[in-house]
Amino acid sequence: MKKLFLSSVGTSILTNIASKEERSKLYNNSNCIDESDCPDDIKILISNLEIKANKLFETGYNFRRFSAELNGIFGFYENTHHHTEDLHYLITTDTYQGKKCGEIIRNYLVSKNINAQIFTPNELTTRTKYNFEQGIKNLLKWCDETLNGFKNNGYEIIFNLTGSFKSLQGYLNTIAMFYADKIIYIFESEKAELIEIPKLPVEIDNSIITEYKEKILLMAAGYNYPILDVSGMPKTIIDEIEGKVFLSVWGELLWNKTKKDILTGALINLPFLSYSDEFKKLFNSATNDDKVKLQEILSKVAKILLENNGDISKLKQDGGLQYENYSNKKDETGLPIGHFRITQGDRVSCIVKDNKLLLRKFGRHDFVNNNP
Repeated sequence: MKKLFLSSVGTSILTNIASKEERSKLYNNSNCIDESDCPDDIKILISNLEIKANKLFETGYNFRRFSAELNGIFGFYENTHHHTEDLHYLITTDTYQGKKCGEIIRNYLVSKNINAQIFTPNELTTRTKYNFEQGIKNLLKWCDETLNGFKNNGYEIIFNLTGSFKSLQGYLNTIAMFYADKIIYIFESEKAELIEIPKLPVEIDNSIITEYKEKILLMAAGYNYPILDVSGMPKTIIDEIEGKVFLSVWGELLWNKTKKDILTGALINLPFLSYSDEFKKLFNSATNDDKVKLQEILSKVAKILLENNGDISKLKQDGGLQYENYSNKKDETGLPIGHFRITQGDRVSCIVKDNKLLLRKFGRHDFVNNNP
């Protein structure tokens, strides 16, 4: 069976071949974001260690002794056939050191004819708690958009958590219970055996998400409610900064795993939006994928209007929506008909009525534009 590996990447490939003094320098500068943010002596140190690591690879040195990530990957392959379609995603921190380590590991895997790619979630650093949690959310979004597609195409999803730092491993252990078929670890020892943890039969109680679906949908679109407006919402699914509330990491995870059921059930009531009978009929007959995409775009529209007290002109400033009025097309009462994008080929037609955007039709570009 073909497999997709998600391997969290730490810095062991550098620190394990560094001196005690060099390791201290690496740790003290672990959150440098890029080359311009990194002191010259640290850049030189990392470059020298990279050269040293590559020379060790070339000489046939036991790489598993200095790379936790490769130790996990090749420990798994000791007892399992390597499928030519296997794919390895190396998840690095959004730091200079993390990305460098990812490059070294990827290059080695590619040299062994193993397909490997690097993914670096934006803001995934421990520079601040906020940065780290935003980075985890970006990783969650990527998992939801990427891993489900591979799963549907017959891939076994394996989380290799042998490498990386403990804070990230803690989150990935939980995330893996929702996205992985199994988790693997191996201790940094020549004789250590691979530990495999199968996916647990985790079930989500979506009653909490369902109860607050309108607000959660808007928060997922980026709207920050005042804390008094979400006083009854469970603290585990929200975070708060300076009186403004947004979804926590676990809130994002629960939403990602439940949103399809919720968004395909019925049109959600959103601020400054109303739906015509024709629009409701079209929604009811749409595919589940189209329903989800539509409601996510509608939440974006509602978020913009909510932040701007219903000012429709703000929609025109969003390059994704591309809101504008049709030329010489009006409704039965003489109101101009506008439209905005769902995707490149799908549109929504609408009018402004009673300080709300009344949605008329949605569907393919020509279907809507020819008779909005």
